[in-house]
Amino acid sequence: MDSDTSTSKMNWDLSSYFPEFNGSEMIAFKEKLKSDIDETRDNASKLEHITVENQDKWEVIFLRYEVLFSRYTHLSSYIGCLSSADANNEQFLKEEANITVLGADFSKLKNEMLRCLQNTDVELVNEFSGKKELSLAKHYINRLYEESKFRMSREMEALSADLGINGISAWSRLYDTVSGKLEFEMEYPDGKKEILPISQRRSLMENPNRDLRKAAFVCGNKAWEEIGDIAASAINAISGTRLTLNNYRKIDHFLDVALFQASITKKTLEAMFEAAYSEIELPKKILRLKASTMERDQIAWFDLGAPLDIEQEGNLDWERAKELVSSSFSNAYPRLGEFIDDVYRKNWIDWEPRMGKRPGGFCTGSLLNKESRIFLTYNNTIGDVLTLAHEAGHAFHSFVMRDIRPFAHNYPMTLAESASTFAEMILSEGLISDKNIKDEQKALILDMEINHGA
Repeated sequence: MDSDTSTSKMNWDLSSYFPEFNGSEMIAFKEKLKSDIDETRDNASKLEHITVENQDKWEVIFLRYEVLFSRYTHLSSYIGCLSSADANNEQFLKEEANITVLGADFSKLKNEMLRCLQNTDVELVNEFSGKKELSLAKHYINRLYEESKFRMSREMEALSADLGINGISAWSRLYDTVSGKLEFEMEYPDGKKEILPISQRRSLMENPNRDLRKAAFVCGNKAWEEIGDIAASAINAISGTRLTLNNYRKIDHFLDVALFQASITKKTLEAMFEAAYSEIELPKKILRLKASTMERDQIAWFDLGAPLDIEQEGNLDWERAKELVSSSFSNAYPRLGEFIDDVYRKNWIDWEPRMGKRPGGFCTGSLLNKESRIFLTYNNTIGDVLTLAHEAGHAFHSFVMRDIRPFAHNYPMTLAESASTFAEMILSEGLISDKNIKDEQKALILDMEINHGA
């Protein structure tokens, strides 16, 4: 394999996606997927909105779309893994841009489905979604029906999809690329200097040493300031494009889209804020207490993630992190423990710190091979262990849903984060109840969970 497209530096095994990057199997897969998307969209464009007479034809379109969706997640997940793990690889970045073009074609197909629902009576929509082959897809179809009420014309939506390739998607890719390549010069309290990827900054800001945390904060900020105009332009362009499209789609408030995507109402959101504000004195009290333990009047931003001033036991290396998550999961729910052990065996996690790796953590997966992959940068902190548990929660959620039809996988982030946060809680409870872990270490874990809330 060409060294420019090598995945050897990565920890995870991606071979079940494709034997090699841009090999014959991957190229054939892409070409067939594009051809099938175009063919299905062409067939859909010839149909009017759903009627009693054409329901069967639209059913074929919807079922083909579902299969295409699985194949698209397979390819996009694979490319996303590669470009995140090695943002310096120009071939991966080029392919990431190419997948955006394919995504635009896929978006146009979805727009045809939205069009078919837009002018259809709700009774007919219910009849259509009740068809045998669309069983367990009723919720998804109803969501599409609701979304269809805020569509522009077919031509305008097609234009939006095409412009998105070099517009909103391009700005997003730019931000991902720049942040993935970003490095900063870390000047340690003892005067030592070292070039580090920005992905390691967060862990340094959770170090017990306040001077080290401050150095990471200041040095990291300098790196971000150097690309501040680029980041600001990207974020402003993304937001501006969305607001403009909202205006043309007759969406009254910018929150309406977010509320729809989260499957909650404005009343629910307001109730959540009201609940938080009603107890605002509690986190303030916690922060004041934290400041007092540091013998300070108030804490700085780089103190928010600081652990208690307690000596941490041993070295939380990667093997120890895996053991902690596995044992906590197994004690709480053996099936979950078996799952994470299987993830370890199959090398589904890219965890190692290295240059060119994008910051953050995520879980991705394919609806075709029914597998997940976990991305994080492990820097030997308890916060990183929690991140591992969090992303493993997402992976397990996908695992238990693996045999459910693809349409049923379109769940909102509000549900997705429930699974991951629950896994975090299992880890925390497991560590706190472990008799082999000292009380001081348990206090550190509780403190970290409080920091998340505060």
